[in-house]
Amino acid sequence: MTDKRPIRRDRILLVAVILVGIILFPLLMRSGGSVPQKESVGEQSEEGVMQQSSSTVLPEVGEPTASEGTEETSAVEEGETPRIEEPAEEEQPADLVLNHVVAVGEQLGDIASRLGVTIEAIMASNRIFSSGGIREGELLRVPREGILHSIKSGQTLTDIALTYGATIDEIVEANWITDPSTIYAGEEIIISHPRSFPWANVIHFSQGEEVRFIWPLFGPVVSPFGWRIHPVLGNYHHHNGIDIDVASGTTIYAAAPGKVYFVGEDSGYGTLVVLEHSDGYYTFYGHLSEALIYKGQFVEAGQPIAESGNTGISSGPHLHFEIRNHEFPVDPLRFLS
Repeated sequence: MTDKRPIRRDRILLVAVILVGIILFPLLMRSGGSVPQKESVGEQSEEGVMQQSSSTVLPEVGEPTASEGTEETSAVEEGETPRIEEPAEEEQPADLVLNHVVAVGEQLGDIASRLGVTIEAIMASNRIFSSGGIREGELLRVPREGILHSIKSGQTLTDIALTYGATIDEIVEANWITDPSTIYAGEEIIISHPRSFPWANVIHFSQGEEVRFIWPLFGPVVSPFGWRIHPVLGNYHHHNGIDIDVASGTTIYAAAPGKVYFVGEDSGYGTLVVLEHSDGYYTFYGHLSEALIYKGQFVEAGQPIAESGNTGISSGPHLHFEIRNHEFPVDPLRFLS
């Protein structure tokens, strides 16, 4: 019977030590004899410090360096593409329209002198009927050059140019208009070079009073509104307007702003112009020698529209003037000052 000897623990421990030594010896040789330690967060090697100190951020091209005497090379010198500056936006005109609040006791002449503009420009830009028609605290607006115009519904740049004797190009340039075919009612635009001044005619024919309609011209009323014996036909009829005695060829002005509704010949009125105004009103101008406007054109109050004559059924040169509320004739003298 064979004897079983117990395994000696000291031999097992010796073998284990030998094996560990065999494994660790090459590693210790590679690391110089010590096990590498992990760097804690925030610690840097000497190499890292050197790299950080030499990585100074260069200023952008065209800017001065942070300090003098540096030997750093700019991006342009190294052949890099320089930064291209964005083009500056085109400057828009500033303060082309002047604003002024009327002070106590101020007159239009004082304001015009202070702003460096004319009294006529202030009155036309603000639709003032008389030189005394301003109030304390009222805001007046006027461009440095020319006058302000408020665009009406249905009005085109062509209409506006014809009204003031200006060109479309002048209006477009003065107001930085990008699309001449698109303008909006209620907007204000500058008429920088007006060659005609309809508002001056409004002041004249309104006699300085704020009215709904102005006189189309001045002259004696030789036949009023109402029933009468016709001067040519001899029949008793209702006269739908007033007859103003003037010589042929006298300029006739629009009694209010509006669109030309009719231009043409009528057996009774002769050469006739009809304007359509807001609120359903129409004005008729009959027995004309010549019309100065065309159908569909928008005209301003005080704008020349025709010349008087003796056409149609007429007893002599004069202007037949009517105001109609829709289709109903009303006495023009109710509106005229």
